[in-house]
Amino acid sequence: MNRQRLLLIAVLVAFGWGVYWAFDTFAVDEKTQMLRVQQDFVTALEERDWADVDAWICKDYADDWGQGPAEVKQTIRRVLAGFYVLGIESTVTHSIAAQGLGFVKTKLLVEGSGAGLSNTVVAESKRLKEPWVFHWHKRGRWPWSWELVQMANPQFMGYKTPEDGLLE
Repeated sequence: MNRQRLLLIAVLVAFGWGVYWAFDTFAVDEKTQMLRVQQDFVTALEERDWADVDAWICKDYADDWGQGPAEVKQTIRRVLAGFYVLGIESTVTHSIAAQGLGFVKTKLLVEGSGAGLSNTVVAESKRLKEPWVFHWHKRGRWPWSWELVQMANPQFMGYKTPEDGLLE
């Protein structure tokens, strides 16, 4: 009798958690979905979880520095590889999402220590006053099916993002 009751309670708790998860995941708007993916992407960078980072960078990624998906993945790894301790503080300054397209402007402050490029990366993150612009496309019907198609920072190479008028 106690086993049956315990099993029933476990099933009800699992069902309740499933309903909560489904509502929390599917009942939010595209902007909230995109911002969650953006935060998960930054967390993956911070943890250097390359499988997750690679999964969010889409096959047709292209940026103004001429990098495709393979090159940007390699660049990210090279830039973050020297850190022994790494923290990335992300402050979203503006975001927009509609019909599967989204842009996030976020200031990234990198803290940490290590070898290689780590000191340069920390110093550069403090020097940049302009936020990074992340371009996201939703490629499927699932809330987590957003993919990164471009990253840019207007302070690099004098680049101005085409959506500056939209995101001011």
